[in-house]
Amino acid sequence: MPTNRNDNIDSVKYWLMFLVIVGHVFAQGQFSNSPECTVIWHWIYMFHMPLFIFISGYFSRKKDNKHFISSCWKLIEPLVVYQIIIRSYEFFTAGTISLTEILTPWWILWYLLSLFYWRLMIQVIPNKILENKKVIIISTFIISLCAGFLPFNRFLSVQRTLAFMPFFFLGYCMRGKNMFIATKYRIWSALFLVLTTILPIFFSKHLGDLNQAAPYGNPIVICSRMLVFGLSIPMSIAFINICPNTPWIAKQGKMTMQYYIYHALIIFILMKVVTKFGLPTTFLSAVIYTLLIVLCIPLLLKIPFIRKLTNPSSLLERQ
Repeated sequence: MPTNRNDNIDSVKYWLMFLVIVGHVFAQGQFSNSPECTVIWHWIYMFHMPLFIFISGYFSRKKDNKHFISSCWKLIEPLVVYQIIIRSYEFFTAGTISLTEILTPWWILWYLLSLFYWRLMIQVIPNKILENKKVIIISTFIISLCAGFLPFNRFLSVQRTLAFMPFFFLGYCMRGKNMFIATKYRIWSALFLVLTTILPIFFSKHLGDLNQAAPYGNPIVICSRMLVFGLSIPMSIAFINICPNTPWIAKQGKMTMQYYIYHALIIFILMKVVTKFGLPTTFLSAVIYTLLIVLCIPLLLKIPFIRKLTNPSSLLERQ
């Protein structure tokens, strides 16, 4: 794939991280009374994680054992380190913690564990099966829809791993393919995304669990998952084709791991401050908090030590 195409994808990753930050701020309980936050959150969650996971699959491939272990370590290390930090904080504040809580990834850390599972699948599934793209895509979508009937939840991120799995393998099967459409269609992409806001505005109760983190509460909810997953694909195509691309944005898109970890820690601390000091919890304040986080992270990432801290072992590497 040409270099400029990689820059385009890195820019998409940045804008996806922007949506992740917006979604995680707007989802905080402090803003539960804001209908604007609720609508925007629902709209974002209809497609942003499927697209993020698709891109992860797009850049995944089988590796030799050395490189596979190295890539897995980059996921497992921050997962374990920040899981210990957060659960230790909860233990010292609450005075108790269960084994289930210890083995349930904290908030955003589920993605690191699920990505490890998916990459492990790529590594162990025989090439003969992986090369049969139709079988892989159809079977993973069937597994995803059936997973909601099984008693899996956030524990070890099993439910989300199965639910979102088809998007990872769809990305894997699309490796090397052009994901971008002609510039003349961008206006139609933007209009389509605007039209999709009708669903969260008027039919949010029918969208089901957009986190895909728990079993179906009702068998009919499988229809919601089918609807959302069906819409997430054209929404993703439309979104990647309207994302602005500049060298600075592409550079930030190369640091999604740092954005992913630090935005969650900042939100965690910020919401404690908001609650303690009674700061505003309106839609406008949620927008302001989001912009502050978006502006703060690139400033932090200018510091080499901060960039490496998401993988602490990298600090021991020789310069």
